Amino acid sequence: MKEQIELRRQLRKSREEGQIQERNKNTLGLIKALEKHGMTTPEIVAMIADAQSISQAEAQKYYDQIVIVS
Repeated sequence: MKEQIELRRQLRKSREEGQIQERNKNTLGLIKALEKHGMTTPEIVAMIADAQSISQAEAQKYYDQIVIVS
């Protein structure tokens, strides 16, 4: 029984990690497309904040992390 619980926990964790990676990949693509169309960093951050329903500060941190990684 404990093994099943642990297996479910690991599956849930890996699924969540996969979703985070997919969101990062999609957001990076969005950032690149918006930069290509001449949008400024503040405009891009605002769009990320709006699209993901997060604050501007959170979006800026997210933007910084994604841009540094790529």
